[in-house]
Amino acid sequence: MSHPRPSSRPVRIAVAGVAFAALGAAAWLFTNSADIAPVAATAPQPAAPVHSTANDTVGSDAQRDTADRLGWLGAPAGSRFHHRIDDRSAFTIHNPEAGSQDAGALHLTCVVQTTVLARRSGEALLEQRVDTLRFLGADGRELSADAIQDGMQAAAATPVTVRIDERGAVLGYGFADGLDGDQHNFLRGVLGVLAFRAPAAAATTWECDEADTTGEYRARYEVVAALATTATVRRTRLAYTAMAGQDELPKHELSGAGEATFDRKIGWLEAARIDERMQFTLPLLELSTTVNRLAVAERIGSEVVAVAAGEADWQRANAPATGRFETVGNYAAESERHRWQQLLQGTTLEQLLAEVARLLTAQPLDHDGLDAAFQKLQWMVKLDDRAAIAIKDQVLARGLQADVAGTALSSLGAAGTKAAQDALVAVRNDRTLPLAVREHATVSTLQLAKPEADVVESLVRDAGSDFDGRSNAMLVLGALAPRSQPLADGRSPLQALLAMEADAAARGDLANWLLAVGNAAPAETMAIVQRHIGDQDPAVRASALVALRRVATSAAIALLIERGLGDAVAAVRNAALSELARRDDAAAWQAIARVAQQDAEESLRNKAHELLRAHS
Repeated sequence: MSHPRPSSRPVRIAVAGVAFAALGAAAWLFTNSADIAPVAATAPQPAAPVHSTANDTVGSDAQRDTADRLGWLGAPAGSRFHHRIDDRSAFTIHNPEAGSQDAGALHLTCVVQTTVLARRSGEALLEQRVDTLRFLGADGRELSADAIQDGMQAAAATPVTVRIDERGAVLGYGFADGLDGDQHNFLRGVLGVLAFRAPAAAATTWECDEADTTGEYRARYEVVAALATTATVRRTRLAYTAMAGQDELPKHELSGAGEATFDRKIGWLEAARIDERMQFTLPLLELSTTVNRLAVAERIGSEVVAVAAGEADWQRANAPATGRFETVGNYAAESERHRWQQLLQGTTLEQLLAEVARLLTAQPLDHDGLDAAFQKLQWMVKLDDRAAIAIKDQVLARGLQADVAGTALSSLGAAGTKAAQDALVAVRNDRTLPLAVREHATVSTLQLAKPEADVVESLVRDAGSDFDGRSNAMLVLGALAPRSQPLADGRSPLQALLAMEADAAARGDLANWLLAVGNAAPAETMAIVQRHIGDQDPAVRASALVALRRVATSAAIALLIERGLGDAVAAVRNAALSELARRDDAAAWQAIARVAQQDAEESLRNKAHELLRAHS
């Protein structure tokens, strides 16, 4: 293992919002997911037309001739289109300890009204408005309104100007004043159902860069049907090149595709369908999230209206197509906070700790009940600093049983408030406490998205000391270093960790230091591993290989194969085998296949066979 975990229960992690932001309606979804059953993975059925009086063509014969001459998206200024949208998404979270869990679902319907305001060389300016927006539960009934829905409905009531090029690529959005990042991304997500590239004159396949609420990605387009007046393109997302909230691009897999049909008679998009999936992994705790999206858009009417647009309207459409730079989560955070304030009314800390104690001693262990009690505990700490102080005082006074203390300390890490972090530091600094209790406090800091300076300083101090818990302190320091502020002496936490190499070697803790380096994944990782891959101690060699787990280069794979699988010690080969299995690389899996056939150790041959079966 490259990082420690508390013995009493798995560490709770606040899931990053990047996956939920993929649809732009993440804030609403995250708040309400507990009340919504997952959506079945079947195609959404179109609702009844809502614009029955709209004309089905655009303007006069002359206007249609102009649209035909200008291309698939050549509708002239004044053209207005209505598309009905049915958009369903389901979210699943998976981690090795807890397995897969449904994280909720989102189902919305609406009509998007698109008006071509103006054209200039190679560009068009649109106004898009989301009408008749409805949020539905799994039973198809409209959900009762809350603050999150009110915010999204308010966003939908405001028009968005959109600047596109002649192929349909979004060049910029112009949002109404007063909307926040959540509302911007909600609108991007809804309008994105209609955002497809039209074919060029002669191209049947092409690749291009696109953007959405999650980030920027590379896409491949194919013309899958072409008639005199219509063409259908298929878009396959290949891979993201940047994601919201992720300095380092997480491992992810995209599947499925979207299709859109364009009609020259109207010079616009006729219909679209999206059936796409995204799975990505947060590397620290191997937490993965899967988003399944099924959306259908169909044109239900068109008309011609009077329009006017000036240079100021063009200039307003300057917000980027991607939402990865937005500040999001305000609606969800406030709504969730309010919900827990209501749920915890009349509940005391003593009652929750007693409930945790009862659940930990019950046989068989009630995992769901323990999880529910833990959620209450962490939210009590988030909502009231006095709860964190009381937990600290009880732990320091030895007033809690070991397992209860461990769960309470883990709730401090999950809450992550300043008071909670101060409490964890106080527990870590009291060396009269049992080592197991201090280790719980150490491991609980893994959950901190923004560690306070005192937390990191205490980890640096313990990691470089003769304290019995220095190994775990070093491992956690490695995990937190990339997201921590500089130390009081001006060094970065990473610099402090790298400076511990000689001391770690002197006290026989080099294997653990290498694992900590793997958690931090500095640019120097490959050079560090090469320094120690020939160490006489097999544990050091194995840890050096594990330190490569976040180095995604061909050189790292070659080292794992040549030095790792070629090692005389089975434990070292086992470490290399595990690390190779993390890679989506043909050479890595060919090497695993050779282990399955040729390794002298039966247990490794069996493990390789299992990995190959799981990979197939």
